[in-house]
Amino acid sequence: MVQPGTRTNFPKRKISETFLEFAEPLLIPLGPDTTEQEMNQALQVAFTVWNAVVYETVHNDTQFLEMLQVLTAGQAEVVAIVNQLIDRKRHQFGDDHRLVGNFKLTMKNGELNLWAEARDPTPAK
Repeated sequence: MVQPGTRTNFPKRKISETFLEFAEPLLIPLGPDTTEQEMNQALQVAFTVWNAVVYETVHNDTQFLEMLQVLTAGQAEVVAIVNQLIDRKRHQFGDDHRLVGNFKLTMKNGELNLWAEARDPTPAK
């Protein structure tokens, strides 16, 4: 957990680049013929997990992770994917405490482009 009242130095790398790398386990299996809607759905799952882990880390607030457990209960394959993403966030991206705000996915010349907004999880004082 991040110490209360402390500001985090955020990475210099664009959140869109970091977020796409984080979401790769969901995007790669979709393959080249996937639709923009399917990619957006995968990114929405990644977005939810990323932000839930940030809230847990920064604010010791587990309510979003608990909601994920409730929403995925009884869906073993989905639970496994969500748990993999939680572990991925904690271990490979654990030092990045930015929230992902709005994001927009576009395809340009057959290439995936993502714009994402980084948000500070600590309220300004």
